[in-house]
Amino acid sequence: MAQNGQFDRHLSVASFSGRSFLSRTLARRDAGASESADDVRGPLGLTTLSTPLKQAVCDLVFVHGMGGGSRSSWTKSADASLFWPKEWLPQDTGFEDVRIHTFGYNSNWEKESSLNIHDFAKSLLGSIQDCPAILRGSNTPLIFVGHSMGGLVIKKAYILARQFHEFESLGRRVRAMIFLATPHRGADLAQTMTRILQMVPGNRPFVQDLNRNSLATQSINDEFPQHCKDLQLFSFYETLPMSYGVGKGLIVEKDLATLGYSNERTAYLNGNHRDICKYLSPADPNYLTVRNALASTIDSFRSEVVSYKRDLGHEQRRVLDNFLGTSDAPEDDLMGIDALRMEGSCEWILHKETFKRWRDSGETSLYWVSAKPATGKSVLSGFVINHLRDFNRDCCFYFFTYGNKGKTSISSFLRSIAWQMAYMHPEVLQIILEICEKDEQLGQADYRTIWRKLFLDGILRVRFERQQYWVIDALDECKSDSDLVPLLLKIIEISSIRIISTSRNKFESHRQAVSPRITVLSEEILAHDTRLDISLYLEANMEHLPSVDEEARQDMVTKILAKSAGCFLWVSLVLQELRQVHTSAEIRQVLEDVPSDMDELYTRILDSMSAAQYGKLLAKAILTWTVCSARPLTTHELYHALQLDIKDTIADIQKSIMASCGQLVHVDAQSRVHMVHQTARDFLLRPTTKSEFAVNRKAGHTRLALTCLLYLNGNEMEGPRQRKLSASSIAKQRCPFVDYACNSLFEHVAHVSSTDDDLLMALAKFLGSWNVLSWIEYLAQNSDLNRLIQTGKAFRNFLHRRSKHMSPFGKEVAILDSWSTDLARLVTKFGNYLSTSPSSIYYLIPPFCPPDTAPRKQFGTSPRGITVLGLSATTWDDCLSTIINPREQYTALTSSDQYFAVGTSSGKIIIYHSMTCQELRTLQHMESVRNLQFGATGDILASAGMKVVLIWDATSWEQLWKFDISQQCMSLAFTDDDRLLLGALKSNQLMIWNLTTGLASDTAEWTQDIEGQRVHAYRRPIAAAFCMEQGLLAIVYRGQDLLLWDIEKDEMYDTYSKSGAGGGRRDPGVTSLVFSAAPHASLLAAAYSDGDLVLFDTREGEIQEIALANAQTLACSPDGRTLASGDSAGTIQLFDFETLKLLYRMNSDEYGIKSLAFSGDSHRLLDIRGSQCRVWDPTVLVRQDIDEDTSDTVSISTAPQEITLEPSEDVILITSLAIHDNGEVFFCGKDDGSVWLYETKSGRQNQKLFSHAEGVAVISLLFDNDSHYLSSIDSSSRVMMHKLTNQQKDWHAGHAIFDHRAGVAVDQLLNNKGHTRMIVCSATTDSLFSIAASEGTEVATLAWKHRGPYRWESHPLDQDKLILISGNVVHLYEWLTLRRLTGSEGILLEGSILPELWIRSITPCFKGTVVATAFGETPGPHSRSKLLLWNTADFTVESRTIAPVPKYQYLADQVEFLIGGYGQRLVFLHSSGWVCSVDPQTPDFGYHIRHFLVPADWLSTNSELMVEITRKGDIVFVRRDEVAVIKRGLEASEQGPNSAPGKRPLLAAGRRPSVTVSKLALRKA
Repeated sequence: MAQNGQFDRHLSVASFSGRSFLSRTLARRDAGASESADDVRGPLGLTTLSTPLKQAVCDLVFVHGMGGGSRSSWTKSADASLFWPKEWLPQDTGFEDVRIHTFGYNSNWEKESSLNIHDFAKSLLGSIQDCPAILRGSNTPLIFVGHSMGGLVIKKAYILARQFHEFESLGRRVRAMIFLATPHRGADLAQTMTRILQMVPGNRPFVQDLNRNSLATQSINDEFPQHCKDLQLFSFYETLPMSYGVGKGLIVEKDLATLGYSNERTAYLNGNHRDICKYLSPADPNYLTVRNALASTIDSFRSEVVSYKRDLGHEQRRVLDNFLGTSDAPEDDLMGIDALRMEGSCEWILHKETFKRWRDSGETSLYWVSAKPATGKSVLSGFVINHLRDFNRDCCFYFFTYGNKGKTSISSFLRSIAWQMAYMHPEVLQIILEICEKDEQLGQADYRTIWRKLFLDGILRVRFERQQYWVIDALDECKSDSDLVPLLLKIIEISSIRIISTSRNKFESHRQAVSPRITVLSEEILAHDTRLDISLYLEANMEHLPSVDEEARQDMVTKILAKSAGCFLWVSLVLQELRQVHTSAEIRQVLEDVPSDMDELYTRILDSMSAAQYGKLLAKAILTWTVCSARPLTTHELYHALQLDIKDTIADIQKSIMASCGQLVHVDAQSRVHMVHQTARDFLLRPTTKSEFAVNRKAGHTRLALTCLLYLNGNEMEGPRQRKLSASSIAKQRCPFVDYACNSLFEHVAHVSSTDDDLLMALAKFLGSWNVLSWIEYLAQNSDLNRLIQTGKAFRNFLHRRSKHMSPFGKEVAILDSWSTDLARLVTKFGNYLSTSPSSIYYLIPPFCPPDTAPRKQFGTSPRGITVLGLSATTWDDCLSTIINPREQYTALTSSDQYFAVGTSSGKIIIYHSMTCQELRTLQHMESVRNLQFGATGDILASAGMKVVLIWDATSWEQLWKFDISQQCMSLAFTDDDRLLLGALKSNQLMIWNLTTGLASDTAEWTQDIEGQRVHAYRRPIAAAFCMEQGLLAIVYRGQDLLLWDIEKDEMYDTYSKSGAGGGRRDPGVTSLVFSAAPHASLLAAAYSDGDLVLFDTREGEIQEIALANAQTLACSPDGRTLASGDSAGTIQLFDFETLKLLYRMNSDEYGIKSLAFSGDSHRLLDIRGSQCRVWDPTVLVRQDIDEDTSDTVSISTAPQEITLEPSEDVILITSLAIHDNGEVFFCGKDDGSVWLYETKSGRQNQKLFSHAEGVAVISLLFDNDSHYLSSIDSSSRVMMHKLTNQQKDWHAGHAIFDHRAGVAVDQLLNNKGHTRMIVCSATTDSLFSIAASEGTEVATLAWKHRGPYRWESHPLDQDKLILISGNVVHLYEWLTLRRLTGSEGILLEGSILPELWIRSITPCFKGTVVATAFGETPGPHSRSKLLLWNTADFTVESRTIAPVPKYQYLADQVEFLIGGYGQRLVFLHSSGWVCSVDPQTPDFGYHIRHFLVPADWLSTNSELMVEITRKGDIVFVRRDEVAVIKRGLEASEQGPNSAPGKRPLLAAGRRPSVTVSKLALRKA
């Protein structure tokens, strides 16, 4: 357990930061080395020798060579004072800002080892990545210094860093390499050593790697030039010979020690191989040569930093603005407020003793200024800001504005203050930028997260040299002011920041939150305080007042002052009325009649507006838009909106506002339109307001919604199919109203009357037109995809409310109902594609939606567009998303409002967005994850395994704490506002950890009071569940009653059994249990192994209900209303928690549900099973009452509904695929042993051709067009061949002309042209068969002893030859006899083909002129691919090496799956999920066409993908038991269908079919 919180936090982050497996393995093994060896050679791993006091300009890493050490290689005569990287460099002024490290690895050639240069390089990368002195995400340049073999290690490390995503950021940091006597092409001495060491037992692969032109050095030299062009390279070579036991001479000759690159500098050192890196003194010429090379390189970095800092201001501001989301500078608000203040006004506050005490005293305090509405509080705040600035005080400020949703939240306040503090203080800016690097999304988080991360852990820890002041105006207009006040008080308590806030409310309502240590100064603005300010205002405006003489004018001022009661708004409105009169009688009437009460004044203003002869229609429209808009509109936006609304033109919008309703509406400095005051808005919305200008909330929102729809249905939002292609239409720009109409429609639909037929018709018209696609494109391109989900929810609620009053049927209702679901599914199914290619919504996404969905019916059936055939699903099912990672086993699951997290057996924690289901990041727990739990706020995540519990910040995803545990943790629970974490261990212990200090605060053992024989029975618990509402912990023991423990009282609460609470006869075991999460609930559900689901009442100690569920796992929704159960057959059932009535059942053909979890809003359910995670959203979960503000009904029934479900049919999976060359049919093998014929015109099976043994899966198929032979292999390694005949579309498979049992697993099946020869391949033998009309005869066999990964293919340019690729070597064979034609060494494939890569496929393309090869990192089906293309003409008997075609090198790491050749194109599945093609005629390097996207759930499969391309260009895609046929997919692109005339290209002739056999299915790659 951690004893020092801060130290443990730092250590844990370093220890669990994604360290590679190999580096950990090396560290563990090398830890066994003797201490004496370590003392001489130096420690293993990365050791930091020096850390500068100032910010490091670079990291310098020394890497020794063979037989050396991290200390000994750099120390002359073992004298510690001569260890120059540690003793000399840090004292050198040229290195005072350099962080210096040395790396050690076990390169002792005297001992046996299994490691090579590749292993050492990986260990180096892992050690740097894990080094606590080097921050992750740092951009500090990195310099490597390598001696001898160390130079090869650093080169290989750099290559790996550029190739693997895990080390990508590290690779970008490497800027220079210094090589000291490095054998770049090996050394002759290594061969001598290899021969000598052969007499000693054991392997030493790293010695063999040093042989001249070894495979390792060749691989490094092939790949290093591709990545090192931007590096500074220095190569120093030795000049003195050295004795090495069997001779004397140069160890590494000059030609081997230099690279010959244009960016390399070379120089000699006057020393032998060993002493070239050891020096006698700082004056040693060799040392000075190396030192100066390093110093000049580092100095160039300093120059870059200086230049960078000069230009950093703008870049930092851009990052800051984007991170904090500040769209409006705070200064704009201040300028607008300050413009209202009269010179000399507000100065009365400077004489207040409370103000002077707040400003000047030594104590920090909160100054709370309260006043009635419209008394000038905002103007006063502006005055205080300018006053503090005049006194050279640091001041930040914020103006809350009720009418602007963006300025009413705590989050926006905190972001603005942080933005201002960063602009004033470089140290704050640095803190925020560092936080930004760790979590770019923090600016979008809720206020609690921003408060904790930006303020508590950042800004408030800074000690400022000057006094800091914050001015907060209109705090009462913050929508959560009761939550903000405690934060302000906390600031006062822990910092020296002084805060003044204004509010309508007095501070007394918050008095209970004040600590005795906090000083709060209260001030109420009274009428006499502002009397002078009002008089100044009146005097400044006297010239605009009608009067006969000066005395009359002063009399008016006196009367206005007397009636103003300190209200500036009242005075302003009276002055406006006075400007409209002209005679003395009229003046007296105004002064006598005008009311002093604001409501009466507003009534008077509205009455005067009613009396106007013109402009009433426009005035009512302006008031309605200003009152009901989701945010303040600009005058430009309002101008276009009003013209659409009133269907008339407006000459000047600002003049119209002033003339028609200027007393109630004003335009600020940023041209945004507001009500003059919040009280005016409230008055207009009040139902009791009697005026034609009063605004009915629902009618107003309906009006705005209809106007938004009028725009969205208009010409500007027409889709590309409707737009006429003309110069004017293409250049046409959308008006400023587009942003509001697209983003805010849903906000108005949520508040309209559901009985409004006009709105329903307008919505249906919009959703039924191509304009809806333009709207989706706009949001995907310019806004947030969550807007689509929010709009769908608004539609659904609208229909739900409407169904209470009107018929739920009709065309318009149907289309709205469909889109209410479709919008959310478009995001969850295609969100990534919409974000990266918004235009894909027009032609590429609709065809992949189910046939009965609106996008598919309306836009997915174009005769020229893509068509998807063969799938049986007609609409979206209950499964919102399926996430599959076959390389992982999912073990734990949890969810919050924003995220859900999945734990794996390999120790990963994968975080997903709860709404879009898109993966966000991966955390490393470093052991199998057994339990996950989000805190109540969602800001914190706990993960538990067998040995440790880790605490994560759910905003930055940094590890906060690490707690060691003695036994596995069965359950976790947060309490005390997530400040405490409770864990129930299998050791019968309850652990409580304090997350503030990072220490264990308490422990308890719940079996300590159990005595006698019962102690043994309660020895080993198997499951547990917490209920923090009741303070209970329930524990499950095998074959025992449920034990309940009272956490508060630290004693046993009760024991429960099925026969009744309190115990009884022995019950079947409990498999899972969960408490109800409903407030004040006392229910506990327990699933028993006999299938019963039992509901206990923990207050009464009784069984409340029993139902049959056969549940293995249970989960309760956060609202406590729904209980979910999952059984071993993969079925999920939903129950009403209080009654156990069945609500819904969801069937699946995937077995073994491991865990269930509900989303934070209780509307979705997640499950994990094996390698899959599913997200379900059955409508039955949406049982909550509609919000009162939008409800048209008094109450809504949420009673459970009885259901009856038919049992699901058995699914017969497709396990193999072969394509007929005519492009009209294809063949599928299935896991029941049958082989079927399918038609491409429908994608459906047509007839059964033949069958293997029942229940034995057909794992591969191979069809030959010339002979019409269909070969098949089943999982028992039986190979069969049938001849197919076709008469009038009636296909027939005759008897098997070949039936062979291989006896071992068959890896590949291949035939020659005409199918006269066939080769059957396994791990041990390759058997060649001659195929006659009625039988097959074995004619040749190749036997293999130690065979690595391999693949065969017919030579595209010579049908008499075979190509065999094994590892990175090619051999040619003769088809007729299987005789090898190449020499024993074969043909070496050059390029970045590492020895550990597996060849996965060989595919001829471009009419056979090029051979495409796919390699994988592992033999599994979902291994990452590397694609390389080779000229077929180079595959000759005379060839010795073949280099890949440079033009296609860019594809190497981008191809996820190679589909095949189509005409002159190579078609492949890109790693981004797009089906793409490349054409050899394309002159541009790096260019390929993106045709269409593949839905993400199509790619989520446990087995390998089965995808083929037909002669006609149709893509055939196997999906479990069905086949999707994608027609015209290659004629489409991101921009739309290809309208160019011409025939489709045909498949290249001469390509021979080949079968690659995997565990389940036929594979092409």
